[in-house]
Amino acid sequence: MEERVTSNADAEPLPFQQRLTLYKRLLAHDHNRAWFRFLNAVVRGGLSGVCLRGGLHLVTFLFGLIVKWRKQQGARSLNFWSKLQDTARYAAFLATFSGTFVAVDEGIAALFGKRRTAAWRAYAAGAAAGPSLMLTGPQDRHTSLALYILLRGATLLIRCGNKPDAAPAVRKVLTPTRWKHGDTAMMCVATSQILYSWIMMPQTLPPAYVKFLNRHGGRQQWHYNAARELCERAGKPMPPAPYKSLQSTRFKHFKGTCPCQVLHPGQSCNGFMLNFFPDAYLRAIPVYLPVYVFPALLVHRKRLLDPKLAPDIGRRVVQGALRSSLFLSLYCTLAWRGACVGFQRSNGASGALLALTCWTGGLATLAEKKSRRMELAHYCLARAIESFALCLSSWGYVRGDRLPKRTDVIIFSAATAAIMHCYSDSHGRHRDVFKSKYLNVLDFVFGNTGLEEGSIKHVPSTSDLISRLQDAGIRVPSRRTMSNHTASFLGSLENLQALGEQDGNTPRSDMSDSPFAPSHDST
Repeated sequence: MEERVTSNADAEPLPFQQRLTLYKRLLAHDHNRAWFRFLNAVVRGGLSGVCLRGGLHLVTFLFGLIVKWRKQQGARSLNFWSKLQDTARYAAFLATFSGTFVAVDEGIAALFGKRRTAAWRAYAAGAAAGPSLMLTGPQDRHTSLALYILLRGATLLIRCGNKPDAAPAVRKVLTPTRWKHGDTAMMCVATSQILYSWIMMPQTLPPAYVKFLNRHGGRQQWHYNAARELCERAGKPMPPAPYKSLQSTRFKHFKGTCPCQVLHPGQSCNGFMLNFFPDAYLRAIPVYLPVYVFPALLVHRKRLLDPKLAPDIGRRVVQGALRSSLFLSLYCTLAWRGACVGFQRSNGASGALLALTCWTGGLATLAEKKSRRMELAHYCLARAIESFALCLSSWGYVRGDRLPKRTDVIIFSAATAAIMHCYSDSHGRHRDVFKSKYLNVLDFVFGNTGLEEGSIKHVPSTSDLISRLQDAGIRVPSRRTMSNHTASFLGSLENLQALGEQDGNTPRSDMSDSPFAPSHDST
């Protein structure tokens, strides 16, 4: 019995031993490198905020000058200062986010050890950096943005779970995510909610988004109001009567129940669809042409001056704009056609019928480029989730006063935790689930070396290299003789690089057609 008590006492470290161990870890931590990494992340994060937000405002301002010249100088000056303040807030947000992440990451590593925390340290640091979103403005809410980033983070986690070296049980649970057209299915679900809200509850969508849908819906405002009134009357037992939304139109005596008689009078549903598509395509071209032209002018400005490369870039810009315009025009056309099928089959209208039939617009995603389908699905699904939550609140199923005031911050923290976990935890083992363009941005902000699959997640110091070489069983000269054996040390660095390549050879997934497959692009 005495031996057992003694062994237990020896197994549990004393408070003094804990403090001594912590003191040794803090002394062994490379503080100079950590401080430089922190400053580097803050500066790069702030510059990224200035470039991204300021560049967006600049492009919007220049495009507004081209479309319509504003003569009110005072209003223009006020708008300029508000945009400048918005840019400064976003610069502060990104600088604080990147600095907080690095500070928490280095702090956890110094207190608890790099190896012991390698699997979860970035997850905790990403969650701690999430509240920096509040710097964008105390009155601003970014629920749609937070949901979009959360969906991106969930997609990255799913890609990690779909890798061949993942646990078999996890891969079995994630089997539906390996479907070839999972992104299109997501788009159809999002379309059902978005278009229902657009007609029935437009207050649950941002005003700019509703205005966008009104324009590309191809009908006048009274058409949408009439469709809403017809759907609302379906659930109320009341005798036929003229509709209030049609009193100022030629349908003021209309008492029917099918919206098709008002939306396209004198035309069949198929004839309406054939006449609608060309006009919808012409409306979509001005939307997507600037989306492709302006980035090409900024990113490929040097190549555009080369007579050999300029024609190819111009061809790809035109093809991308025409293809995306085809997607948007097909989206509107198929959505109207699906709704017409439901209206004709039931000879009436209701909100539930509208939600069950307009999902066909999501099938237009198949016309888009494969690499853009998931982006579209994420964007629309984030809008749909936010709109659905607001619908539940309007229906009385969810009380808004019981929810946290800054739900967007909580969602954003969870999203950044998932993204940074995939980016940096386990010595960067899951970096291959990112697309290269996103990985390059993260590498720039957080000072990464930019390796495809790096086991060192930031620019290392000499002590980091020495400890890594010793862990790998490679003999390294002491610091005193280091200066006399530079060539030997460089050879050890080459061995380290080879070791990193071996560690990075994780099996690739063979599900290249799945939208949740790890990204293997190298552009």
